[in-house]
Amino acid sequence: MLFLKEMKKTVVSVIFLVFLVAIVAFAKSQNILDFSKDNKITPPRQGEDYGSRKKEVPEQVMPAAFASLCSEFAQNGYTAYPIGFYKRVKLNGKKQGQMAEILAALSGIPAGGWMNLDGSPINWEELTLEEDLSYEEFKGYMKRADGLIGGGSKYSEDFLPSYGSVPVTFWEAREEYLLVAGTDRFTGAYARYFCDYFGIILSVLPVFFAVSVCLQDRKAGMCDLVYARKISSFKLVVTRYLAVLASILLPVVILSYVSSASVWGIYGEQGIDYFLPLKYVAGWLMPSVMVAAAVGMFFTELTGTPVAVAIQAIWWFVDINSSVARIDGKQVLFQLIPRHNSLGGTQIFLDNFQRLAANRVLCAGAALALVLMTVIIYGQKRRGKINGHEKNTKFFTGLADRKGKPAA
Repeated sequence: MLFLKEMKKTVVSVIFLVFLVAIVAFAKSQNILDFSKDNKITPPRQGEDYGSRKKEVPEQVMPAAFASLCSEFAQNGYTAYPIGFYKRVKLNGKKQGQMAEILAALSGIPAGGWMNLDGSPINWEELTLEEDLSYEEFKGYMKRADGLIGGGSKYSEDFLPSYGSVPVTFWEAREEYLLVAGTDRFTGAYARYFCDYFGIILSVLPVFFAVSVCLQDRKAGMCDLVYARKISSFKLVVTRYLAVLASILLPVVILSYVSSASVWGIYGEQGIDYFLPLKYVAGWLMPSVMVAAAVGMFFTELTGTPVAVAIQAIWWFVDINSSVARIDGKQVLFQLIPRHNSLGGTQIFLDNFQRLAANRVLCAGAALALVLMTVIIYGQKRRGKINGHEKNTKFFTGLADRKGKPAA
């Protein structure tokens, strides 16, 4: 059977062994394979501290964000995370002057009046907000400040709510616990935590499998023999693609059950849902695997080179760093890696479920589209109409010749 042959080629490869070692080591390092009683989600008790939650409270957000902006303005050093990584931004004279105008509007004190009566510079931390300033006006100025910094600053629309917080009440904590116990049956909370971590590595590692499979025939000098087979291009490409997916997902499913089994040991019958790990792997993780594998096959067949690794790595890098703002479970439509880095958060999961489902369907659809385009390219190669490897080789060779040719 063709599927078993293709899958065998994948699972006996060195790259598969490295993959197994990598995912097991990663899972162990993040403590998501063996949950203990220390990780047990317990019902809240009256009088306990239930922590706090972010809430966009204007009375808290406005003075805190304004004080932070004053402090950074005085140092001309602004903290930003444009793609999730820390960046220290220093503004030039023109932009710093525009920032001064923003502070003047927020404080109600003209920029020229920022001096004490004795002529000494004003203490920026003593500046206060204008009393009549509305929250909508304040957010408008913060948006302008964020734009001057280059985006991703502490004054962006996504970050501003973090300046406000309210204590979690007993009844809120109790409601969250009931959701975890009733809707999630406990297992779901841990399954999301498992998927959060595994989504990170499964959004990039499959590209190596796909590239290896597509280049394997060329390395073995088997292209002409494979192209001459009577089997259709559709069947061959799709079978290889499915074999890659199965090879990757099978050990992930096994590890998800290992993880869930430790949860069942904590909660007993009340936490047992034998199909839930499979549902989460299929619905949450598989679309990311599909996309990474499809990118690998498409660009490898198109170019005859492993350039897909670089393409997927760049996409993964940008997405994983931009996901910092939604690590608590907020979802967006266009994302490669859904995040939910907390045990619990069931209400956040439910509130964002439709966006998560739409994203997963979109990723799966994009993957299938890439596979179909790969079938077309592969079919054209078998007919001798295109040869991506030779085309790219000639391109780079010609480029080198032009650079080496002496000027007339």
